[in-house]
Amino acid sequence: MPAGPLGSTDLNAQSSQFRSRGRAFTLIELLVVIAVIAILAALLLPSLSRAKTAALSARCKSNLHQVGLALSMYRIDHRVFPHTVDANTTNTWFTAILPDLARSTNILKCPTFKGEWPLEEAIVWLFGNAYMKGPSAPDKVVGVSYGYNGFGIGSVNKTLWYENLGLGFVVSPGQEVPQVPEDRVVAPADMIAIADSMPQPGFLQYHSFLLSISSLPSKERHNGGANVLFTDGHAASERNSRLIEDTESNRRRWNLDHQPHPEVSF
Repeated sequence: MPAGPLGSTDLNAQSSQFRSRGRAFTLIELLVVIAVIAILAALLLPSLSRAKTAALSARCKSNLHQVGLALSMYRIDHRVFPHTVDANTTNTWFTAILPDLARSTNILKCPTFKGEWPLEEAIVWLFGNAYMKGPSAPDKVVGVSYGYNGFGIGSVNKTLWYENLGLGFVVSPGQEVPQVPEDRVVAPADMIAIADSMPQPGFLQYHSFLLSISSLPSKERHNGGANVLFTDGHAASERNSRLIEDTESNRRRWNLDHQPHPEVSF
């Protein structure tokens, strides 16, 4: 039988098959896909944020470990700890150990610190003393990434205390203050040496090169935590509240004689 024209039934079947293969998403289907993507993003973003925070904290601890090695080499060479600031040599604690860091300041910069000025410009010398360069605007933060336990518990800002309980004083021009011998530290594994810098009491924009047990570290740095280098060279992370709490165990960690010194009030 000769072939005739396609029947209407065949045309309808082919048209239906074509529409089935080429059909676009409906609006409802598109909204469902977008909602699923949004839910997945909401689930994943906190995990990614925590991972990024942990990675930055790990870099900071690695920096502190390197700083600890430089501090150890300084002690091996000199048998003493550097002062927080020594105006007679125009050194801060971190410039004193720079030769043991190959004179590179990169290790002295925490990746989470948002100071306005680079470390090389953050400290200025006026009238023989070291000061932190001021901010250019009220919303700016200045200072350095890491602070030094120079005064021990004597750093509390509500009392006058002049006994050297920390690793080294701020020495003014012409002042003679001996450096702390390394053997005066009773418990090196439990004495704070260096940690994430703290706002200077009364001047919260200024993150000081000197630690203060009475100053709360910035909660933005490591998600409410701080990285701490101990005098024996190991670094650890802990909550900000632990670093400044008024407990006997924490008081001991600030002092070279490893005593709580209850006579010093917060």
